[in-house]
Amino acid sequence: MSIKQYYYRTAQSYLYACILAITLLTLLLMIGLFLPSRPPLGLLFIPFFLFSVVQLQGYLRYRKRAKEALFVCLDQKLDDFFTYSDYLLTFAPAPALRLLLFHPNSLLAGEIKELNQTRWRYLLPDMLDRRLKKTFGLYDSTGKLLAYFIAVNQKVEVMDEDMNVVMVYDHHQQLGTSPSDEAGVKFMRSSHSSTYTDVRVVREEKVVSRLQKGWMPTKWTKHFTINTPILSFDISSNQADKLLTLAAVISHYQYENH
Repeated sequence: MSIKQYYYRTAQSYLYACILAITLLTLLLMIGLFLPSRPPLGLLFIPFFLFSVVQLQGYLRYRKRAKEALFVCLDQKLDDFFTYSDYLLTFAPAPALRLLLFHPNSLLAGEIKELNQTRWRYLLPDMLDRRLKKTFGLYDSTGKLLAYFIAVNQKVEVMDEDMNVVMVYDHHQQLGTSPSDEAGVKFMRSSHSSTYTDVRVVREEKVVSRLQKGWMPTKWTKHFTINTPILSFDISSNQADKLLTLAAVISHYQYENH
């Protein structure tokens, strides 16, 4: 999948939601007309109308982005997931976090998604959802499972294929640790950013990864909007640093509006 296809699919999801809202409103109005006592139909119209307008705006916005994004041939071969130094992050509609990671050339590099997603999660308040144990999977562009993440209340454990804990990120302590790394890896927010557009993973005073938005190289803007979050890794970062960073990213975005 390319970012162009992602924009088109997201636009379609907004369009379907708009059509569904209008259809439900029409049915309710028709039913109300046949009732012996007329209910206050005007009160039903307002929320459905506002919801439809929001969904229509989303459809037009993402449709415009899809048209502006350049076409990329999908038969291009990508390297191993962990060899990349830059990922651009987007959110796919889902009851729980589903994070798509794109290569700067606009092709999908991989994704992080919850293994067991159920529709009723859309209705569950965050206060209750935070107490649920969630299992996320990291997949490459071919769908191969690379790692597991177990999240409970913004504490995320990184698991190997045998479900053994290899690293732990604790959002409240802003610290990631592993059995072989007693010092830990710090996850820091930029002190000069009130909107948290700059967060960093620091090992031994060296920044090994950075999550930020609000800027990007000019050539990337041919495919992505300027506010697309960018996850960048230093050339010195290893696979363990990247997995721990992704655990921190899951904790950071787990309850964002997606």
